[in-house]
Amino acid sequence: MKKQSLFILSLTLLFALCGFSQTKVNWTDVNKAVSLSEKKDKPIFIDCYTSWCGWCKVLDEKTFSNDTIAGILNYYYYPVKFDAEGQEDITIKGHVYHAIKNPNGKKGTHELMKYLWEGQQGGGYPSLVIRKGDFSPITVEMGYRTPDNLEPILIYFAEGYNKKMSFEKFEKNYVKDYRKSVLKKIF
Repeated sequence: MKKQSLFILSLTLLFALCGFSQTKVNWTDVNKAVSLSEKKDKPIFIDCYTSWCGWCKVLDEKTFSNDTIAGILNYYYYPVKFDAEGQEDITIKGHVYHAIKNPNGKKGTHELMKYLWEGQQGGGYPSLVIRKGDFSPITVEMGYRTPDNLEPILIYFAEGYNKKMSFEKFEKNYVKDYRKSVLKKIF
């Protein structure tokens, strides 16, 4: 009996260490997210990446693989993966955004990406875009974020704190005042 209990405990620990219990982000595409938001109004989170972007890969490996970040994205948002150099045209709310093909054969920045950057100087990757359910803009965050950096940003906009206080004030008090209730909702 002791050997069996020890074996079961060992297997449980092995599965936990190997990540079998990890929460995964339920990624979708832009069109499906917009369609879903018409049925149930939730913001849309868009991870804009390219195949050549090293920090985009680190974001996937270190941040989006984090259980808390995955849980927040799945609970509060329609999470989207968007290849900023994708080769498919995308229609949103009757407007067609075209894939750009450069004459030199290299992929160009998709027209939708240029729209998502909306007024940002230059842009860059990764770009983390949050849009309302009706696809109107909320924010664009440029560059890599650790789980600890991204978590308060996601909650700040998802819970509507952006309408009540500055991000600096919210971020300063996030762990002490808000995090526990957020995690209680998700897990």
